[in-house]
Amino acid sequence: MKNDNNNKPKLYHGRKPVTRREFLASGAIPMMSYMIPAGLMTTFAKAGIAQAQELCKIGESAKFPPIVNINANGGWWVAGNNIFLTEGRELLPSYGRNGLGSAANLVSQIVKTGHFKNQPPFYSGSGFLAGVQTGLVANSAQAALAKTNFVSMPLQSQNDSDTNKLAPFYLLQKAGLSGKILPNLGTTDNGIGISNASAFGMSPAPLIVNNVDNIVNALGVADRLAQLNQVQKTNLFKASQAMSVSQARKLASLTGGSLLDRLLGQANADNTKLIENPSGLDLDPINNAAFSAVWGLNNNTPKNSADYANASMIYNAINGNCGAVGIEVGGCDYHGSTLAQTIAKDNEIGTLTGKILQSFHAMGSPGFIVINTDGSVGAPPSDIPGTDPTADRGDSSGIYMMYYDPTDVVQAPDSQVGHMKNDPDAEAADDKFLVGGNAEIATAAVFANFLSAAGKMNLWTSIPETNRTFDSLQLEKILKFHGKAG
Repeated sequence: MKNDNNNKPKLYHGRKPVTRREFLASGAIPMMSYMIPAGLMTTFAKAGIAQAQELCKIGESAKFPPIVNINANGGWWVAGNNIFLTEGRELLPSYGRNGLGSAANLVSQIVKTGHFKNQPPFYSGSGFLAGVQTGLVANSAQAALAKTNFVSMPLQSQNDSDTNKLAPFYLLQKAGLSGKILPNLGTTDNGIGISNASAFGMSPAPLIVNNVDNIVNALGVADRLAQLNQVQKTNLFKASQAMSVSQARKLASLTGGSLLDRLLGQANADNTKLIENPSGLDLDPINNAAFSAVWGLNNNTPKNSADYANASMIYNAINGNCGAVGIEVGGCDYHGSTLAQTIAKDNEIGTLTGKILQSFHAMGSPGFIVINTDGSVGAPPSDIPGTDPTADRGDSSGIYMMYYDPTDVVQAPDSQVGHMKNDPDAEAADDKFLVGGNAEIATAAVFANFLSAAGKMNLWTSIPETNRTFDSLQLEKILKFHGKAG
């Protein structure tokens, strides 16, 4: 094999160079060092996470559908909207502790038609259902819901705690979900993107978005690099392509380490094209009239509004620019407030969910939504449906999953994973079932259903963390989305 002398370590008077001057003298840094002032190198090296990804193509889209994790922070009334059933898919004798009264009084207030494709049971007074059925574009909500299957999962989880391992981003990363030019996007600056613990491991920190400009600026050139004109920026990255692996590594170690190594070491042809034509990136949803209409965006909409920020994340997820999206909805620890306030918050969650589903519909894209929460709320025992929640009740918490399929192939005839306890007095998720008492295992079930809906179950066995979680017989019990091959 031919030796590559360019990749051999360069020595300075017989020893490893240490200082910048010694690296220059040893030839470890070629003409690149004369093109870029030391200050600019330092700017690269000391850049933050977003700036370190400015000019860097993070990864190729693995052709996954977009996935959005909404976290209802505080423990929302998850069992007071969708009605959780028994193992035999029957009503409990009473839902009084969950605010829905006796089964005898509730049965006439169950709505199964006119919303999701697979007709899951909802309480007629559900704020969430009312929200998800609304839309700014005529017939958009109905059209999106007609091709959306809904599946819930009763789960016991910790009340008012960010330690529930409900964030699925590590598993998604292991499966290969990544953005073309952006990392995951989130709204909570805790290294995860939402206020939950990460299941099975930690994924790279997301880009935090509270303004569309957070996304646009993350792919721009900041600080002293902004002083370069477009030709200079392009030439800088083209020059870095000529560096050998060892030279790029040494330059990185000289000026700050891995961030610069990521920038210069990945300054490949695709990244150079990105710099040559930054205006060619489709990042701002305002440029798409059909998408903007779903969110009510126009040129006067403040860029830091919640709708604009959320729309920007969803838009980039649909376009494959970013990885997964995490959106935090605060103020859900609302027990003790009025019933009207409770329903209004649930309506907010439903409206956000509806806009995301309608976005998938407007763009002709499949998409998956998971809604989780920390604990839940309960009410004083009553036979009357619609009793105001007054306290935390984490043993009747749960997860919602939805999948929009524009081809209408995916089916989910059973709209529930797991079930409520057989004990009629418990009114709680069955923690003896596979997923009913462990948030992390429940997250693995969410991940499995995402893969199944996307037609990528072949990836399940390649991920050790999940492959050892459920065997084939257990998978049959938890997989509810069917129809795609893979």
